[in-house]
Amino acid sequence: MTVTTPSKRMASLAVINYEALANNDPAEIQKLVQACQTTGMFYLDLRGPRTQTIVEDVPALFRTGQHFFNLPQDSPEKIESLREGMERGYHVGKGFEYYEIPRDSYHLSDWSLPATFIPQATPITRTITTFHTAIQTILTHLSTSLHLPPSTIPELTSLPGTPSDTALKLVYKPPIHDAGTVIHPWHTDFGLATLLWYDEETTQVPAYDESGRQTGEPLTVPVVEGAVLVNVADELAGRSGGVLRSTVHRVVAPPGEKRVRNGVIYLVRPDKV
Repeated sequence: MTVTTPSKRMASLAVINYEALANNDPAEIQKLVQACQTTGMFYLDLRGPRTQTIVEDVPALFRTGQHFFNLPQDSPEKIESLREGMERGYHVGKGFEYYEIPRDSYHLSDWSLPATFIPQATPITRTITTFHTAIQTILTHLSTSLHLPPSTIPELTSLPGTPSDTALKLVYKPPIHDAGTVIHPWHTDFGLATLLWYDEETTQVPAYDESGRQTGEPLTVPVVEGAVLVNVADELAGRSGGVLRSTVHRVVAPPGEKRVRNGVIYLVRPDKV
């Protein structure tokens, strides 16, 4: 497993092998539970027979997203994709753009992709399916290991089109931020879990002293080849009675020259039932 060369204090996170989880390996399940109870963040290695296609699909989505985001702001695709007052669709933020595809509407074929994304419909479908299957495997093992009642995580038995805010988000950040600039300050995520696949070191977590107090210097989360970064979010931590930890983290511009950054994020949100 290749990790980018450290240039600062780096976080040391567990690497969980998805294939082992899917095969109900007791040691890997225990490693997953420990990671979710302590740091609340870990890498999920997807380089296995069940999930290998995502390793090729995500770079293709990066390229397609970059083509879309580089269209003029007044292009028909962007104008028609804008959504006011909701996360779904195309949005322009301060220093970033994103396009969010809702899992429920997409599975019901009620969501129209912009023309640029249509050739990637199959990889998009595979990516949503792979991420969701992976997170359901994770949630199943956490629920069983922690003896949570079935009603704690109803999302485990819901159908793909069940209404929710779960979505796949393609993120584009233009080369405007100097290295180390804080883009999103310290926060925890809403929802059950977040899966982040970035091509740069952009995530940081706090460092803590022996008494559990946060120290001044953050730890940078390195990029791990073939793995998606997973973190427990607020809703899941709450449903576990605080046994699972919702990760505090922030987003900063990576080291080196200003350059384009791409990301694919899968936001796992509660079902609306």
